Amino acid sequence: MKLAYVLDVAGVESFYVKNGTAYSFKDDKPYSFFHSVDPTLFMGGWNYPFLWDGGCYLHLDEWFKKGSELPDIDFDIILYGNERKGLDPGSYNDFKVDVLRDKYPNAKIVGWFKEIEIPFREGRQEQRVRNRIRFFKDCDVVASHAVPGDSIMKQLPQIEDIERQLGKKIDYYISHPININGYYDNFYSEEKELSIYAYLPNSTHRTGETYMFASYLSNKYNLPLKHKPLKPGQKFAYLSQKDFINLWSPSLFHINMDPLYTQPGMQGIQVAAVGSINLGGLNESHFYLYPETANNDPKLLEEKFVQYLKDETYRFRVLNHAWETLNEIYNYKLVEKQLEDVYNDKRC
Repeated sequence: MKLAYVLDVAGVESFYVKNGTAYSFKDDKPYSFFHSVDPTLFMGGWNYPFLWDGGCYLHLDEWFKKGSELPDIDFDIILYGNERKGLDPGSYNDFKVDVLRDKYPNAKIVGWFKEIEIPFREGRQEQRVRNRIRFFKDCDVVASHAVPGDSIMKQLPQIEDIERQLGKKIDYYISHPININGYYDNFYSEEKELSIYAYLPNSTHRTGETYMFASYLSNKYNLPLKHKPLKPGQKFAYLSQKDFINLWSPSLFHINMDPLYTQPGMQGIQVAAVGSINLGGLNESHFYLYPETANNDPKLLEEKFVQYLKDETYRFRVLNHAWETLNEIYNYKLVEKQLEDVYNDKRC
C-alpha cells in the first residue's frame, strides 16, 4: 500500500520513508525534527507514513511556496488533514481536494481530522468552519481518530455537529499508530523511580490542576517531583524529544489532568509504552489504558495512587493492562488493517 499523510500547513518538512527511516524530500538525507526521537522514531500522526515502506508525508504549503511539483508517486490512499491555511477564504482553492485528485487520480482521498476542533483565527473562523464541511464533502471518505469499539471520541458533540452538517455519519475511525518496539527499545524499563512527574503541555488550557495535584502528592507522600523546567522567555521546545522522554520516563507515576475529551491522548499512549502509570485526564487513551484513573477527581486519584504505592502486585496489574491494551489497539498492524478496509470499501 502506498500511503501519503498530507497536511495543508505544519512545521515539519515533507519526508518519505525507506526501510523504516525518514528521508527529507529536500536533500534525500535522514530526517528528524523537534517532535521525533530520531529518523526512525516519530510521534503522533507522523507514524502513518511508517506503516508501509515508501509512505510519505507531504506539507503542501512547503511545495507550493517553492513552486515545486508534488512528487510523482502512485498513491493508493491519501490521509488529508486540511485545517488551517487551506480553509481560509483567500487560499481555499489552492488547497482544495481537486489539487490532489488531479495529481493522484488513482488514490482514494480521505478527509482526515488532525484535530477535532480547528485552530481559531479571529475574523476567519466562521468561514473556516464552513469550508471544512465543503472540504470533507469533496473527499472520497471522511475519517477521524478513535480506537475500535464504543469510544467516547465517536460521541462528541463536535462530531455530531459535523455529521449533521455533512448529512451523514463519519465513514471510518482510525487508531493512532505508535512504534511500540521503538519506544520499548529506547525508553521502556521495569525499574522505575518512586517519583512523580507532572506533565505540563504548552497549551495551558490543557494543564488543569496537574501541577497542584502532583505537588500535593509529592509533599504528602514524600516522593520526588519532576517537571519540565521553563525559564521566563525560554522557548518551550528547548529540549529534544529524546531528552524530554528521558526526563519523564524514569518516574513510575505520571500526572496528566488534561480536561479535554477531544484529544486522543498521545502522551498517555507514550506513558504506557515506557512502562509508567498515568493518573488523571479525560483524553481517549486514558479511558482505555488507565481506566481506573481516567478522571480529574483528586480524591479518587489519591485513593488509587495510595493503592499503587503500597501494593506492588496491584501496581503490576495496572501496568500489565496498559501494556497489553497498548499492543492491542495502537499497533501498526491494526492500523494497516483499518486503512486497508477503507481502501477496499467499494461504496466510497
